[in-house]
Amino acid sequence: MPYPLLSDLGLKVARAYGVLYGATGAKVEYPGYEGLLAGRSFFLVDQRGIIRGKWIGEDLAVFPTDVLVKAAQDVAEKP
Repeated sequence: MPYPLLSDLGLKVARAYGVLYGATGAKVEYPGYEGLLAGRSFFLVDQRGIIRGKWIGEDLAVFPTDVLVKAAQDVAEKP
């Protein structure tokens, strides 16, 4: 089964989910870019469309993957 990723070039989803850069509470390293790009964030959505996890990065460059992989594995094992 494929696991889709979202590309949000128009920032429609980032805006709807409240994760525009500068609006998440994460540090702002690039003043002037607030609201112009998405902050680093991940949402784990199950097959029924229910959000099972949400992570918002502290900055644009660094994001831990271990917690995301573990959460995805946990959700995949549940019916």
